[in-house]
Amino acid sequence: MIRINKKIQLMLGLFSVGLLAACGNSNGGKSLDSAEANEVSTGIESASSEALRLTASADIPTMDIIAATDLVSFTAMNNAFEGLYTLDLNGEVVPASAENMPEVSADGLVYTFTIRDDATWSNGEQVTSADYVYAWRKMVDPAMAAGYSYMYDGLIKNATEILAGEMDPAELAVEAISEKVLKVTLAQPAPYFLDLLSMPFFFPQNQAYVEEQGDSYGSGSDTLIYNGPFIMTDWNQAKGGSWTFSKNDSYWGKEQIALNQVVVQVMKETATAINLYEADQLDYAALSGEYVAANKANEDYHSQMNTTSNFIEMNQEIPALANENIREALTKSLDTANYTENVLKNGSVPIYGYVPNGLATNPVTGSDFREDAGDLTSYNLEEAQTAWEKGLGELGVETISLELMTTDSEDSKKFAEFFQSQLQGNLPGLTITIRQVPFNVKQDSLRNGSFQLGTANWIADFADPVNYVERFHSDINRGNYAFEDVDTLIETAKAAYDDEEVRWDLLVEAEQVAIGEHYVQIPTYQSAGAYLLKDHVKDLYIPVFGPDSYRYASIEE
Repeated sequence: MIRINKKIQLMLGLFSVGLLAACGNSNGGKSLDSAEANEVSTGIESASSEALRLTASADIPTMDIIAATDLVSFTAMNNAFEGLYTLDLNGEVVPASAENMPEVSADGLVYTFTIRDDATWSNGEQVTSADYVYAWRKMVDPAMAAGYSYMYDGLIKNATEILAGEMDPAELAVEAISEKVLKVTLAQPAPYFLDLLSMPFFFPQNQAYVEEQGDSYGSGSDTLIYNGPFIMTDWNQAKGGSWTFSKNDSYWGKEQIALNQVVVQVMKETATAINLYEADQLDYAALSGEYVAANKANEDYHSQMNTTSNFIEMNQEIPALANENIREALTKSLDTANYTENVLKNGSVPIYGYVPNGLATNPVTGSDFREDAGDLTSYNLEEAQTAWEKGLGELGVETISLELMTTDSEDSKKFAEFFQSQLQGNLPGLTITIRQVPFNVKQDSLRNGSFQLGTANWIADFADPVNYVERFHSDINRGNYAFEDVDTLIETAKAAYDDEEVRWDLLVEAEQVAIGEHYVQIPTYQSAGAYLLKDHVKDLYIPVFGPDSYRYASIEE
């Protein structure tokens, strides 16, 4: 079995890998006094004494598990809903709505789950096996176009055929044996299956309630019912800005939940967050750029590496980006070490592939995946300019103009401006324009292909390199490319579940071909988190993969 660094815990760490953390600064270094901070902190100052006060750099795009594809949504869902299992403080899978660990057949294909008798929705209805059958069938229904439907592909029996339109969603091999007993048949053994069940795309939905809400389901806190440790209030998709989690009195484990409230305020400026933190109106503030050095002496300062891989997505439906030499030139023209050392300055490091350092080790040698795959890209101006001239010649043009889409946070703006300056300076005839949009708009644009270049990042849903590498497949990637050699390597690796050495080698080769030969995306950096955290916050848990959890957190008097 691949040895995964699952025990690495991002305890008290960077919220949702930079997506939920406050980031950036557009105040030009201006310091806000307490009165100004109060004006910004709508909702935070009214929090109870047992409330955790956090910031988010983006609004929640959706609370519908079928539509969600981002960690902002997933983190909210992970605390308002729950599936059969969750992760404990050691990163181990433990029962949540399930009464116990499942019964598993000798061949590893059939899982039988029993749901807790006291697992209920916040409207008083029981959580049943039918709720899981309903939600999972929706996930694989091609008509739903669920963002995470690919996680079912090749995992649950018949999912591949259903997604291809060859079978009906009702034929997904998930069965309600009784009101509280659920049977699932896999397509092949999957050692990470239980880890996946802790993720929102395997959560249940109450069919009657969802259908009653219709198109409004998941668009506001009053269009939802909850089966997790907290319920949401004061959130509306259209308005955004903030949301609150309150302890769910209907939750089976309510006695184990210490927090009464978690108050989250959307805030895109680091300076504002720091001033609120210093005014004791926040418990956590993320740091970047000059704010890292300025706060290193603070006793609340923390820093640590995480497993987020950042990159530039290239849409190959754009003629210039369909040219392999142009993609190579863009990739090799970006000095990411310069960016991490002189702009971010928070401990982040350049990454020269897609799978991050520290995720998984070779089942035979124990070496890290990143070590085995090697440095597939690096800053090389001579090679970049040679490829650029070849590409221009092949396209029959002398100039190329491209648009880089990123979010409207200040850190995103800094990265985009760095990227723009480097590429325009290194590649004669290239013009890069920057388009900053709200986070949910960027996500939608990446998903529907309405972009040219786009900033992106990925943290695994489970700690296995396949969760990164499979995203190069033509059925999944957002760059609108299809390479038969890459697809074949990925498909062969996923089928080699009974030979871990072969599986590992195929995944390594797939990344090498996708990144090092086809230049399908531009790797930039692996994130680290520098942040301030009040010492009265205990057991705030963020796992090495997936969304964070507030269920264990407490405020120490």
